[in-house]
Amino acid sequence: MDRLKTILLLFFFCCLSPGPTMQAQAITDPVQWSQELIRESDSVYVLVLEARIEPEWHLYSQYTPPGGALPTEFTFKNDGTGYKTLGPVQESETHTAFSTIFEVEETFFKGTARFSQKIQLTDLQLKGIQVDMFYQVCAEVCIGADRTFLFSFSDQPYVPEAAALDTESLAKGDALLLDLKNKELLSEDTGSGNTSRQGIWVIFGLGFIGGLLALLTPCVFPMIPLTVSFFTKQTQSRSKGVARAGFYGFCIVLIYFLLSLPFHFFDSVDSQILNTIATNIWLNLFFFAVFVAFAFSFFGYYELTLPSSWASKADHASDRIGGAIGIFFMALTLAIVSFSCTGPILGGLLGSTALSEGDVASNLTAGMLGFGVALALPFTLFALFPSWLQRL
Repeated sequence: MDRLKTILLLFFFCCLSPGPTMQAQAITDPVQWSQELIRESDSVYVLVLEARIEPEWHLYSQYTPPGGALPTEFTFKNDGTGYKTLGPVQESETHTAFSTIFEVEETFFKGTARFSQKIQLTDLQLKGIQVDMFYQVCAEVCIGADRTFLFSFSDQPYVPEAAALDTESLAKGDALLLDLKNKELLSEDTGSGNTSRQGIWVIFGLGFIGGLLALLTPCVFPMIPLTVSFFTKQTQSRSKGVARAGFYGFCIVLIYFLLSLPFHFFDSVDSQILNTIATNIWLNLFFFAVFVAFAFSFFGYYELTLPSSWASKADHASDRIGGAIGIFFMALTLAIVSFSCTGPILGGLLGSTALSEGDVASNLTAGMLGFGVALALPFTLFALFPSWLQRL
């Protein structure tokens, strides 16, 4: 029964946490359009628009009832000037189905759709027509889109003339101009550099929180009193013990900082490319499997450890060398032997950081620094205030 509760709890948290795909994936238009101009006589033409709709998506008719998805709408620019429309826009065959979400009988297209509009030219010198279209497509989500189609009556592409503004409109536009002071301060506050710095501090904070969580794990928590007692009792003076403990904490931060340096070799990679890669379903399934493996490790079904020879060599080096270098190897030993508890936290931190926008290498460094600072902080604080160890 306990094992069943554990598994249910695991899947509860998996479902609760948002996936990277939901944050990074941009939804593209699932409808591809083509157009055709059919000439019936010197003055009568038919404007045709055809749509290819991706599976599982619905494009809605002009006549779908209100209260549901938005209907398709057409605007024939300058209708009545140089040409006139003959009747309403004709549609191809549609489907109807009751929507349990909106509770209305919706009319829509599946697979393909065709719209045609007959027009008559009143000015045979007319160069072309602009048709503006609004439509909505839905599957699990709904997407609204605006499209503009240009139909040319000559061999040259039709380019609409820019509308000329009258004197009154220009005067109103000039009245909206604001005489802002200290524009250089405004540009600094809203610049991309400031946004990037805010993002790095957020990631540093997430790493710091991860480091605080790692302190509570059974691989790290017992090391705090043991290590601090070693520095305070194995030295001739308290000040020297405090200095060594502080240097020990600095070495922990340095080690996690050094772990992020290899990622700077890939700083030329655009983060948007990584986000595009991250939307791949197989990559997201891989991340899911890794996080589930880490979760079961936390629940105690198995233990993730680095090779024991690594910890043995690092510990032997700290005993043999001594001094500042020996303290560094003590910090390295802590990082290695605590991997079974810190590994899942670091894995989640690195995975989330790699999928975030911005400079990936800088984000990783900020997250690792935050993690290292939180992990090293208690060793220094307890060395400064030994009485806190009894409360711990």
